[in-house]
Amino acid sequence: MLQDIQRWRRIARILARYGYWEFIRRGTGLPAHVGVELPPTDAGLPESKPRRFRMMLEELGPTFIKLGQVLSARPDLVAPNYIEELKRLQDRCEPLPYPVIQEVLLQSLGAEPETLFQSINPHPLATASIAQVHEGTTVGGERVVIKVQRPGVAEIVRFDVDVLYRIARFLGSVFEEAATVDPVGVVEEFDKALTEELNFRHEAANAREFARLHEGRSHIEVPRVLGELSGAMVLTMTFLEGTPLSRLPEDVDRKELALLMVREAFDQVFVDGVFHADPHPGNLLYLGPSKIGILDYGLLGKLNRQMQETLVVFVLAIAVRDADSAARTLYRLGQAEERVDIARLRDDISALFDRYLGRMISSIDSQYLVREILSLALKHHIQIPAQYAMLGRAAATLEGILRELDPELDGAKVAKPYAERLLKDRVAPDNVQSSLYRALLQLDGLSHDLPLQLSQIVADLSSNRFGVRVGGRSFDHLTESLLLASYNVSAAIVGAAFIVGSFIGLAQLDWKIGGIPVVGVAGALVGLSSIFWITFRAMVRPRIRKLSATRLFFWR
Repeated sequence: MLQDIQRWRRIARILARYGYWEFIRRGTGLPAHVGVELPPTDAGLPESKPRRFRMMLEELGPTFIKLGQVLSARPDLVAPNYIEELKRLQDRCEPLPYPVIQEVLLQSLGAEPETLFQSINPHPLATASIAQVHEGTTVGGERVVIKVQRPGVAEIVRFDVDVLYRIARFLGSVFEEAATVDPVGVVEEFDKALTEELNFRHEAANAREFARLHEGRSHIEVPRVLGELSGAMVLTMTFLEGTPLSRLPEDVDRKELALLMVREAFDQVFVDGVFHADPHPGNLLYLGPSKIGILDYGLLGKLNRQMQETLVVFVLAIAVRDADSAARTLYRLGQAEERVDIARLRDDISALFDRYLGRMISSIDSQYLVREILSLALKHHIQIPAQYAMLGRAAATLEGILRELDPELDGAKVAKPYAERLLKDRVAPDNVQSSLYRALLQLDGLSHDLPLQLSQIVADLSSNRFGVRVGGRSFDHLTESLLLASYNVSAAIVGAAFIVGSFIGLAQLDWKIGGIPVVGVAGALVGLSSIFWITFRAMVRPRIRKLSATRLFFWR
């Protein structure tokens, strides 16, 4: 309890200093016993709101840094200037003393580190808010990297996620964009991903799955997990000797490397259905000619066959400037919260094509094109599933690397064989036969269910339990009209009751102040106030709308 209060106080101070305190306090319902004295806001801070927001997340710690990294991949939620700033989030911390690392190794692996490893370098290779990485050697002499989780970080993350849930519920009740964005759903996805990332067994399972999918691909090296030296808070993997892509030697054939990477990306998305969700330069190693290594498997994205085919159709629709097909595919790709006007969506996509696709391919930044498409989805109240958003982030990150390696690379040409293969598979005899079997099975199920459902309907009709639910804008207006009428009737009854009661009281009692009958005047005032308040509520309530975060904050 004391730790929770201290954490609340620290969060309060940081939020206040960056100018967000009052907004968050109302949303989280901060306990009164926190009792924190807030410092002056905006003191010595940059005027840029995006930069201020990024600095605040860095100071709040690991949970909020991870949230910022997730939001940087959601152009359907966050404005472009904020996305650019969130991409600069730095997840660096002071390294833990080596004795603390030894203690975590002992608790997680159940034995003294000296008996499990021949040697461990006490100086970390990398440090972050959740874990730090050390180089070591196994008893058998194999060179490894050891990822060790910081003690106590799971408890801090759990508390911070609870804070985020409070904020999300507040946003959902106040802002109109919540109908499409679903803040609580965003936090739920974030909570799930972060919970998995905190359990290193999950990352080990991801690495094994990724290695299995890449068996036979000699151009990709995946580090091997040493299960006997790994646990929930420790992950030991073989060491890959290579050069990060951010520090490539001058003699490397960059065009060949770019082609290799884009083919690998298409293999992941369109063949495996499993893709690395964070392919930044630090996670990609140059291991030699025509060979790269991939690190960090805390987060993998997964696409089923239907999602792969939908992506291909959508990309092809963009390539041939078919706005109608693109609109219908975007509708199927997302989750519509209400009826979508396909014609208006098609017109908006057509206008988007006119802006972007009339230029040379080399001059088009696909990050902005994807961002515009996601903004259209938000405008038309279409929710984009998290896996697509994750893929968009990975694609944008990879595109930045490829532009540096080979600005003239034609990704569409490389993608063409994959698209053709998926489309051919879709109409292959075996797949058509499988689709026919599935349709027959569904028809058979319907033939068995239909008599029972008809019997239930007849039974409900005979027992007067049959009901029909209707809806629509006209019914909403009818509901508001009935509500207005009921308020007016209530106002008349309540007001008349008080006025009549005041006259009765005036007749029976002779209480006067300065010659004014107190009971009568009080009753009349209460009656008039009731009529005014109920009438005002009836007139104003139907016109109350949620606030627009887009206009109130920073989206546009």
